Amino acid sequence: MAGNNDLSLSGLTDDQAQELHSVYMSGLWVFTLIAVVAHIATWFWRPWFFFG
Repeated sequence: MAGNNDLSLSGLTDDQAQELHSVYMSGLWVFTLIAVVAHIATWFWRPWFFFG
């Protein structure tokens, strides 16, 4: 293992790390979209700030 320079501290190759990052970012975008939709739906149901 001392001679293997392809691996980072995590033990992933560069290609594996990029694939993991892309999957993570896709999940983050889906979570963010669901959270935004939930906040908008809650705002329409029972607004927590009144402007005017």
